[in-house]
Amino acid sequence: MKREKYLEAIEYENIKELMYGCAEKYKDKTAFIIKHKQNENISYEEISYQKLLEEVNCLGSKFYDLGYQGKRVAILGRNCYEWVLTHITNLLGGMVSIPLDKELQIDELESCIIRSKANVVVFDEKYIENIEELKRRENTQVENYICMTRKDGFLSIPELKEKGKQLLEQGKKEYLETKIDKNKMNILLFTSGTTSKSKAVMLSQKNIASNIYSMQLVEDIRQEDVNIAFLPFHHVFGSTCMLVMLAYGVTTVFPDGLRYIAQNLKEYKVSVFVGVPLLVETIYKRIEQGVAKQGKTKIVGIAKKISNFLLKFHIDIRKKLFKEILNQLGGNLRFVISGGAPLDKKVAKGFHELGIKVVQGYGLTETAPVIAAENCRKVKFGSIGFPMENVEIKLDNQDEQGIGEIIVKGPNVMLRLL
Repeated sequence: MKREKYLEAIEYENIKELMYGCAEKYKDKTAFIIKHKQNENISYEEISYQKLLEEVNCLGSKFYDLGYQGKRVAILGRNCYEWVLTHITNLLGGMVSIPLDKELQIDELESCIIRSKANVVVFDEKYIENIEELKRRENTQVENYICMTRKDGFLSIPELKEKGKQLLEQGKKEYLETKIDKNKMNILLFTSGTTSKSKAVMLSQKNIASNIYSMQLVEDIRQEDVNIAFLPFHHVFGSTCMLVMLAYGVTTVFPDGLRYIAQNLKEYKVSVFVGVPLLVETIYKRIEQGVAKQGKTKIVGIAKKISNFLLKFHIDIRKKLFKEILNQLGGNLRFVISGGAPLDKKVAKGFHELGIKVVQGYGLTETAPVIAAENCRKVKFGSIGFPMENVEIKLDNQDEQGIGEIIVKGPNVMLRLL
């Protein structure tokens, strides 16, 4: 069965088309907000869609000047603007982007770098000790280690952007004129398997672009939304959803950490986010605990019953009725996508009763990643919804209970070795 598509979307052939399309369509709109902390002083920098593309082209031009064309560039770090910039630069230049888990122990990190044949590693300064150890061991074929921020002894993203800008001003257009092969491996991800060693998954720009398109057809994300990037970008769910938000024209912000969830939701007036069930359930538990602490559990329960009854007649008073509770989440949160594991039905229903839409999906790293998902028109608590528009699903070898092996076919399915 195929899902109903009810939203309009542009089907881009590759990520380069998507980025140029977004820069033209959303231009001066804010794509990312970066928080800068210096002692007790906090400031915010807004990166427009146009500026994002310009900085990608600056960094990419310098990458080409350094001889990285056709090379493999690994990224190690927390979710941040420099991570995004490097990943998109790799994609628009046809370089293989290799997102690495920042929490890997040094031996497994070294193994991933060796097996992926990474030529360059772009890293977050927080993980400098692992980088120094890798350099000492001299077991990899890495030519350069680039720090996301300025760091003595290393090339850095800021200085490479500056030098790339100069190259563009001199008329160097090799990076800008690069043609993208949508069917070629452009992303190499490591995913945990049934054995101790992680497995490498090869994805093309066609895989990613097709999944972005199918999500846009059904999920109610809006241009005016503010998204917070909770999901780690080294997971394909995180990096694909980051690109999905750009396709919608959304503004994305970065969290300060799990301890600051409530603060960040209020600080940035977050309206939408994508997360794993543990995060979604943790947020809901904090709501319940807050209600219980105020001795309002019974009152809220009665209010939910009244609200649910009125909803049968298409009368929605949830935003007003539960305003005090919703304000604890910043007052703007309206839509949550959960994936990666089953979400507790009670939590999905609980958020719905408060006036926050929660949809659940199912996917794999090997499918870039979404295979099926609920949408705002079709939600059944505990369900993973319907197949994506361009995905075919079949249950093979079903037993008496209808349980079988899921077989998937579609443009989002990973590349295979021939």
